[in-house]
Amino acid sequence: MIAIRHALLAVVVVAGCNDNVGVVSSGTQSLKITLVSPDSTGDINTRLKGAPAPKVIVNVQALDVDGNLDPTFDRDVYAYAQFLGTLTPDLTSPDPLATFHVTAGQSEDQLIQMPVVFGPTTVWIDDGRDPEPTYATGTTPTLWFEDPTISDIQRPADELALDALVAAPLDSKNVQVKRSRYGARGRLVINSVFAQGYTVVDVQCADEMGTPPCTAGDYDAIEVFTFSAPVDDHNQFISEGEFITGFAGGISEFNGLTEVGFPQSFVDGPIDGDKAREPAPRVFDPSWFLPASDVGHGVSNFERAEAMAIEIDNPKVCDLDDDFDTFNQWKIDPAGVGGDCSHNHSVLNVVTAGVVADLDPHTLVGKTLTKIVGVLRPLNFGGSGNIWIIYPRSIADITQQ
Repeated sequence: MIAIRHALLAVVVVAGCNDNVGVVSSGTQSLKITLVSPDSTGDINTRLKGAPAPKVIVNVQALDVDGNLDPTFDRDVYAYAQFLGTLTPDLTSPDPLATFHVTAGQSEDQLIQMPVVFGPTTVWIDDGRDPEPTYATGTTPTLWFEDPTISDIQRPADELALDALVAAPLDSKNVQVKRSRYGARGRLVINSVFAQGYTVVDVQCADEMGTPPCTAGDYDAIEVFTFSAPVDDHNQFISEGEFITGFAGGISEFNGLTEVGFPQSFVDGPIDGDKAREPAPRVFDPSWFLPASDVGHGVSNFERAEAMAIEIDNPKVCDLDDDFDTFNQWKIDPAGVGGDCSHNHSVLNVVTAGVVADLDPHTLVGKTLTKIVGVLRPLNFGGSGNIWIIYPRSIADITQQ
């Protein structure tokens, strides 16, 4: 769309300087898209199911400058889904959702297999790939699908895919999350607040009032990057243990971490933080580390717990190394055995600088801690594997013997 707008602007500018520039006034000018199925488009209050991936049936008519059928149009057209701010796939993709032929300006009914879709959605069809394209374009009426939940943003389409750790399903989309996948008992609770953002978890509480205890499932947490101290839409500082009504922003994958950037955070009223609402930390098990042969070939419980608090019992603190000097990261042997911490694929990194200011990691080297809790974040290095980092939220997250 940006390129088209720039092209139109160029035509306007040139036309203003040269009266001899003509305007194309014959042939196909636009495509009329008739929605055959589904029978209902839904509306803002009555949403269609976007998962599993829906099917749409349309037919296409090529229209001339007067809005009449253009019988000279005889070529392929291409279908895309426009939702959450972008086309899927984008116009440069070699594989649109569907390709079909329009003969004498009219197509038969065409079945289009959509991807999993969210929010207001249109089917976009254009003639943009022919050697001499008309660039005629048309869209269906808006189809109103359900908005995404956190797990819709986080869960890879295929956990065994080579890019499962780094390809966010809604990467580059602009999302608004204002619902829980758990219905009336569901809430969105803040489980950590840092200098440049927070993490939020979709939880299921004991009742529809949001009474603790609240629990969470796989892929139910996400990081919201606010660039500075996070505030809500009432300009209140966000607090750990607070229920929020939702958030919005752009999705990006940053070294394996799914982030919401340039966000808005929504609340109904005053801050009401209660840490009892947070789900209990997930307890680490050594099986979370995939065998070296499986790195890059699927996800582990680390990925399923991204942006959640995890608990490591009886870890041994490793010698400080260059990562501490450069990044303030110190390491633990989470299995509590061996203790040499020589393999990155079997250690966890810990960052306490700026949060747990009264802790000096030098004093912990060689010790076995009773317990350490921290919010989990990945750092992906492609085929060479991943580093997993935990961020304790306060000194209370670190229990020494």
